Amino acid sequence: MKKSWIAVIALPVIAYPAASWYLGKQVQSTLDTQYAQLESLPYLKVVERQYERGVFSAHETVTLEVLGDMMRAMHKTAADAGDAPTNPAQPLRLSFRSEIRHGPWADGLAAAVIDSELVLPEAARAEAAKVFGDQPPLHAHTVIRLDGGGVSDVSSPAFAAPLPVAEDGHTGQIAWEGFTASVDFDAGMTRYTMQGGAPKLEVEDGKGVHLVMTGLHMRGEQRRLLEDEPLLYAGTQRFTLERMAVSGPELEGEPVELKQLEYTVDMPAQGDYLDLQAKMSAQVFQVGARNFGPAHYDFSMNHLHVRTVAKLYRALMDMYGDPALLTGQGNPQVAMAALAEPAMALLAHDPELRLDRLSFNTPQGEAHIQARAQLPGIAPEEVGNPMILLGKLDASGALTLPEAMMREMMVERTRKQIAAMDPQAELSDDQVAMIDARLEAQLQQAASEGYVTRDKGLIKSEFAFRNGQLTVNGKPFKPRGR
Repeated sequence: MKKSWIAVIALPVIAYPAASWYLGKQVQSTLDTQYAQLESLPYLKVVERQYERGVFSAHETVTLEVLGDMMRAMHKTAADAGDAPTNPAQPLRLSFRSEIRHGPWADGLAAAVIDSELVLPEAARAEAAKVFGDQPPLHAHTVIRLDGGGVSDVSSPAFAAPLPVAEDGHTGQIAWEGFTASVDFDAGMTRYTMQGGAPKLEVEDGKGVHLVMTGLHMRGEQRRLLEDEPLLYAGTQRFTLERMAVSGPELEGEPVELKQLEYTVDMPAQGDYLDLQAKMSAQVFQVGARNFGPAHYDFSMNHLHVRTVAKLYRALMDMYGDPALLTGQGNPQVAMAALAEPAMALLAHDPELRLDRLSFNTPQGEAHIQARAQLPGIAPEEVGNPMILLGKLDASGALTLPEAMMREMMVERTRKQIAAMDPQAELSDDQVAMIDARLEAQLQQAASEGYVTRDKGLIKSEFAFRNGQLTVNGKPFKPRGR
């Protein structure tokens, strides 16, 4: 009986360290996989990593280099030309230190808890302390679940600091109210959701330029499309900004203010195909005394073949990873040829390109444009033949423009032409009247030919290009003089 009790007591004493050691090994493997996925990014490299794992905890230090290959190629190019700088700029390196506690009872039932922070170089720490105090510039608290997924909460503290003194002696100021984000991810980052925000950023450059951004929020949900392309995801993303305002002497008394900005990207995947739909909008788009809001820019690319998109993505990454090309020493034709093959293959799957909406308000009314284009039924051998492509092009669109806006554009263009010849000259009333008469004559002729309709101060027109024929408002278009 005594031996049985000893066994009961000894079992958890032995089992917990064994479980903790096993989970620690699994967490290290998870981190190994995440860093391996970064290898496909040409602008970010893991240049140093140290991992010390014990039974109940581990310590990791990893250093990432940003654009290192490109900067080294630039230095080599300058040296070969005999123009090497005495103290060349070095690539940006970011080091992160992580303290890892192994489960299974780390902050509740979990495989591990990781606290990571950005570690600045020794030379920068004293200056950073003036800004951040004893807080790290960036901190992440990550809980790894037993299934390999987890939640990571990232934060950056608020600070206010002077900007470096310019050559003319002006000093500026930057104020940042911090940043928070939370990412919930599955094992292997096959899927993740994220949300975050930043309350305010304010910058003054000391020369009268003033920038304010308030109320940044973001959220999204993404899933990996292909197992062999770990950084190619589909899903939704949404960014909103309550207000952005810019003023300064270079804007010539016309400060710019935008309110209720929104940018959304939706990438639904169905079988072997993917759609990409992006929308940008601002409810207020104020330039000086004029408000062009609500303003919208919506575009989409539909029926994209996923595997071909992956090949195009890989070709782009290879091109961006070529230091010689980025520094102007490589052959751009060779790089573009590598992109041409997957790009042309993409056309063979009948993708559709759409400008779903480009619209903005003016004092004279709303301007609105939409268009779409597709090349259906393209065979691989036809892709390089412009005449065949033109014959198969299927495109259409519509536009609405205020007549008064067109008049204002013509007046402004004439004013600039006159000013270019004589800065002291001004547009006379007679010249404005001539512009009005010319515009009216052009609109009357276009309306009589059926190419435009005029409705309550708006000009409207629809166009289409099919079977090699351009039509406007349903009528074959015949250029004047033919």
